[in-house]
Amino acid sequence: MLCSHKEYVELADLEQKWKNLCLPGEKFRAVLELDPCKNKIEWIKFLALGCSMLGGSLTTAMKHLCEILTGDPEGGAACIPFETFSYVYRYLSGLDSDIPASDTETYLASLKENV
Repeated sequence: MLCSHKEYVELADLEQKWKNLCLPGEKFRAVLELDPCKNKIEWIKFLALGCSMLGGSLTTAMKHLCEILTGDPEGGAACIPFETFSYVYRYLSGLDSDIPASDTETYLASLKENV
């Protein structure tokens, strides 16, 4: 669908990997509080939530996400497929009650014209 990874990851597996990296457990729970789920989460959404926590703004979160997912060399354009970008942008903007869905769609339409 979006990339060549499994679409979903089990929260228990994700939490274990988090612990293996010696990351604070409260940060893991804080990420999941942004969009609570039961047993599994789309990996791209978890990545997006993490980028959102790091970035503080939608623009910065998307910049981090593109830099992580791109196949471009470091310092390059950090391009990712438009479908992936728009999926994550809609997801994150949908979590922000201050961003009307119409603004999101207008923005994505303007970007698509330039792709």
